Amino acid sequence: MTETAETAAADAGAPPARRAVPATARGRRSRQALLDAARIVFARDGFTAARITDIADKAGAAHGSFYTYFKSKDEIFLALIEELEEDLRVSGRGESAASDDAYARILRANTEYLTAYYDNRGIMVVWEQAATLNPEVAELRSQASDRAVARVVRAIERMQAAGEVSPAIDARYAATALTGMISNFAYRWCLRDEDFELDRAAQQLSLLWANALGIPTP
Repeated sequence: MTETAETAAADAGAPPARRAVPATARGRRSRQALLDAARIVFARDGFTAARITDIADKAGAAHGSFYTYFKSKDEIFLALIEELEEDLRVSGRGESAASDDAYARILRANTEYLTAYYDNRGIMVVWEQAATLNPEVAELRSQASDRAVARVVRAIERMQAAGEVSPAIDARYAATALTGMISNFAYRWCLRDEDFELDRAAQQLSLLWANALGIPTP
């Protein structure tokens, strides 16, 4: 299928079939090379302007071999976002020191999130924009947001059980507001290439977060 025909099919509402990850090590390396190339091309050209031929060229692969691993541009973008989203989730799984207080835990988590977002800023910005164009990308974005809120709900509930946060605070409302604050800050920062310093951004957002929850700050 040509790229033009493929785009027409996507516009007609046909969902792209998802190919399985190759069973061989060579196949997995070739697929990963295409994903690595797609990360560069999408970040450089945006979701709409990125082309399969450019991805294949960047990966050093024959154009036809792209379809061995992915059926469409949409499919490789979805696979790329799933890979990126896993990286973002892993970034928040670090162990806290036993002596860490509530503010220290918040600062660590926010620093890790902002670092991961900034390191992947080209794709993160495109992900936000592509979510307005592609329903599957939008669903991945919604699921990622829901998981982030759920993690913060659990964290707030633990802090409430430990007496660090007032039980009067509704954990779900607070988690939705606070995760929205940091994700929107990160998006605007990277979209506009603002001259913010990462450490200071993490500190300021964490102070706002802690103050909202009534947690003592340094």
